[in-house]
Amino acid sequence: MNKVTLTLLFTLASLAAAQIAAPSPAQFSGLTPRQALAKANQWRNTGGLQSFVTPEAVVFKFPGGEQQSVALPTRQMVIAIAPYVNQTHPCKTHYMSSCQGELVNTPVSVLVKTQAGKTVMNKTVKTLPNGFLELWLDRNQTYQVTLKTGGKTTTGTLNTQAGSDTCVTTMKLQ
Repeated sequence: MNKVTLTLLFTLASLAAAQIAAPSPAQFSGLTPRQALAKANQWRNTGGLQSFVTPEAVVFKFPGGEQQSVALPTRQMVIAIAPYVNQTHPCKTHYMSSCQGELVNTPVSVLVKTQAGKTVMNKTVKTLPNGFLELWLDRNQTYQVTLKTGGKTTTGTLNTQAGSDTCVTTMKLQ
């Protein structure tokens, strides 16, 4: 290799390392829960940072062991759903840093109703690059959700009680 090639390789490696460096805990000060979730999705696979959502908070675990949490609203929580056709994975807690769904950047029609039949959401949402839809729903409820895409449909039940799953990977489109 000549000097120019080595310099180019070193520069590219340096740029790649800079892009995957983990953010610092200070970058989370003052974030709203929705902003924290967006950052977790943005910093997916970044420098050893782990991020996940519980019914109570968006949590970040840094490579050095430090942890930062952003509390979810008292009246709402988020449930991540990865609808699938061919493959899925078992999951209870949604890890934005590592969970991967099958249907990436896919428009999905989402209908969410309360047990009493009241529609709380009826819109088309595009799955994230990780294949998930993230739904912000009122707490202490049971919802019926129907997802449609590509001529296929799935229906399931979502719960937003304390201790409920934040990751739903069981909704097979048929």
